[in-house]
Parts: sequence; C-alpha cells; structure tokens
Amino acid sequence: EESLIDFRELIGQHSGDNMAAAVWETVEKFGLEGRIIAFVMDSATNNDTLVEAFERRCKEKKISFSASDARMRCMPHTIHLS
Repeated sequence: EESLIDFRELIGQHSGDNMAAAVWETVEKFGLEGRIIAFVMDSATNNDTLVEAFERRCKEKKISFSASDARMRCMPHTIHLS
C-alpha cells in the first residue's frame, strides 16, 4: 500500500542538500527516523546528492543508512531514456 504523506513547494535551489532538508523535515514530522530504507528517483545528479545528504543527517542522529545501498533508479525513467 502507498500513501502520500507530504507534497510541498521546494523553496530555493533544487540542490541535493536543499531537497534533503525538505525530506528530513517530513521524516521528523511523521516520526519516520530510522524507518527509511530506500529512495526511488530518476537519474538526476541532485538526487544522488539528496541521498548522500540524507545519509549525513542519519549519521548525525546515529541512524544506520547507506546512500549507496538506498539509491534506486526509477525503471520507467530508465527505459524512457534508452
């Protein structure tokens, strides 16, 4: 089952750090710290830096999270680009 828990306008640049800050706010708002196992996104490089910034935030909170293991590519985007 899927549920949309947040949808917001991103203020500022679409940098990985800025997007990670917005995601982290939602994670904290809903008490999901330590419960995120993966991100499925297109192949834009700012999504790579988002997951890396998210990993840093997890490490600050002593939460186990691996950006390299958690970064998944959206298959329909991959097929569309091929």
